[in-house]
Amino acid sequence: MKKTLYIVLGCILLFSCEDFLNREPVEQVSINQQFSTVEGLLEALNGAYREYEALYSNREFFVYADAIAGNIKFSPNRQGFADVSSSFQQVYSFEEQAENGTFNTLYGDFYGLVNALNLILENIDEPSGLDEQLRQQVIAETLAMRACVHFELTKLFAQTYNFTPDAQHPGIVYNTQTLTAGEDFPARETLAETYNLIETDFLEALDRFTAQQALEGPETSYFNSLNIRALLSRFYLYKGDWASCISQANSVINSNVTLTPRDQLVNQWANFEPISETLFEFTPPLTGEDGIVSSSVSEFFDIVFLNDELVDFGRYTASNDLVSLYDENDIRNLGGLLVSQDIPTITPIGEEEVTYNFTRKFPANDGAVMIRLSEVYLNRAEAYAKSGQEGQALNDLQVIRERADPSAETLDASGDVLINEILTERRRELAFEGHLLYDLARNGQSIIRNDGCNISICQLDFPNDRFILPIPQSSIIINENMVQNEGY
Repeated sequence: MKKTLYIVLGCILLFSCEDFLNREPVEQVSINQQFSTVEGLLEALNGAYREYEALYSNREFFVYADAIAGNIKFSPNRQGFADVSSSFQQVYSFEEQAENGTFNTLYGDFYGLVNALNLILENIDEPSGLDEQLRQQVIAETLAMRACVHFELTKLFAQTYNFTPDAQHPGIVYNTQTLTAGEDFPARETLAETYNLIETDFLEALDRFTAQQALEGPETSYFNSLNIRALLSRFYLYKGDWASCISQANSVINSNVTLTPRDQLVNQWANFEPISETLFEFTPPLTGEDGIVSSSVSEFFDIVFLNDELVDFGRYTASNDLVSLYDENDIRNLGGLLVSQDIPTITPIGEEEVTYNFTRKFPANDGAVMIRLSEVYLNRAEAYAKSGQEGQALNDLQVIRERADPSAETLDASGDVLINEILTERRRELAFEGHLLYDLARNGQSIIRNDGCNISICQLDFPNDRFILPIPQSSIIINENMVQNEGY
């Protein structure tokens, strides 16, 4: 459940690709020892989840899609300047470089995680005393995570599926086995083949899931058949396979999970309570005997008061571009999931009190939500609309609209107007959850940043090479088979 915390009991050492090729024999012995027992195997799986949580909750990665596309602007720094964060300057300005890219380390770390997942799969039969049900469950969760990590990489480093006919443009390297010294590094697949491999891992995971959870803890903190079907609805939406998107969404919507009621929505988000409609989230890690949260996405957004006085605030706030999309009675607007605060800011005419709007979605010590039921409704709505089933699309859209504002009028829209209404609702509902850039790209829409954009380039027309990031130059150098993205 959301915000439920627990202490990590063990963690396998996760090697980067380069480190893995240079392991000493003693480290190989350590790996053999790690997988010699059921306890060691589960520690390895637990460590993989914790690594994925750390990467997914990375400051730049977690806010990237919203900041680049215009949902997020920047609050003042300690000196009072509301400039782009230094860690975001290069990528926000569409000046990313392959040599020192903002996401170069993340790229290597994601593939390091893939390598660790492949180690689990390759050593699954090593532990003595592993019962078959638990074996199948570990394989399922590992395959699901491998599919998810590769899917994240496609969103960052490959153009959207419909960028070329039959998706024959470059995808990513898809690693299904650990890299071994002396072997050639693999080449990038086409995006079509990359998607086929992601789908294969997802579907095999579905076939292997059991009723037995491999690790102790909240159900929504681990992969299971329900949240993988939800993620498949997203995957098929990105692929443009409307029938499969609708099918997977149906399975989730018809399950025992229901949308969080309107009268509970704000409290659940803002008051450190479980979000009842969450399907998967990363629980923030605890450290020490006191169980103190060591990191949380709340530091990016949260505002902190002491005796009714503002003492700290996150660096990222809602842009007026986003705020202007909400109607007055929308519960996601000001007074609901957004809260305003005047903060002294250096402007061209001196220091002024400037109003900033902070989200209440991620309060202190909060975890990162990956997917929840609202998105599944919107995935299905878009798939219905794009497959000509407009009545069903309007029904799904209205469910989300009326939850936010019971007075919302029933729409009478069709064609591109309906699709744009669904995309706008996605922007309202899923703000700060990492979707906007990818929604724009897969629908061939341009990036337009107005409020808070104080750099020279505030618009990027689609298509453009800069909708994706460069492959790190270090990977180009070490891998003779690697091809760089166009424009870099």
